[in-house]
Amino acid sequence: MMHIEKNVGDNVLFTIFDDKSRTKDNIKARKDLHAMGIREKLHPYPNSSKFPPSCFKMKNQEKDIFLKFLKSLVFPDSFSSNISRCIDVKKRKISGLKSHDTHILMEHIFPIAFRRSLPKEVTSVLIEICNYFGELSSKVLNIKYLEKLQQRISLTLCHMEMIFPPSFFTIMVHLVIHLGKEAMIDSLVHYRWMYPVERTLGHLKSYVRNKMHSN
Repeated sequence: MMHIEKNVGDNVLFTIFDDKSRTKDNIKARKDLHAMGIREKLHPYPNSSKFPPSCFKMKNQEKDIFLKFLKSLVFPDSFSSNISRCIDVKKRKISGLKSHDTHILMEHIFPIAFRRSLPKEVTSVLIEICNYFGELSSKVLNIKYLEKLQQRISLTLCHMEMIFPPSFFTIMVHLVIHLGKEAMIDSLVHYRWMYPVERTLGHLKSYVRNKMHSN
């Protein structure tokens, strides 16, 4: 689950932030829409590499609000790393997020931060996907409730397809729909994810002097 959540979080963050190197909404994605004959309002302009703005992209003023909010965050000890170190307000950039950073942002911060930075129709869908990951990471899971989550995530992904371009839906995004069934079979995610293992391996690697033998 941790790798799926990381990929979904990156897709969401860098697409709404319009990061030129990592966004899923670019000229190729817009040409795909034109080739499929769907969502005409987002088709690229004729004989041009430019395309109309979309509702899910933040403007500079919205980016400033969003980044200042993330920069001001203070977490309890051992709850999270210092996420503010990844925020560059002047350059309007986010970089260096680890998997656990994205986990904290997706489940606790994004549902609040998006409300002042994105339109309501986009915010509601993103809050749905964030809440889905949050529910799966709960300390207590109920089979009947997981079945409802499984039905709801199908609708959530359909709502996302109505907003984001097809290029947004990489294989990792599609795997989201299987996480509910996985939780029914394998129980709590805390017993299955790799955060403790990777933390231990990172600690052990610090004892290795010759970096050639650290892997």
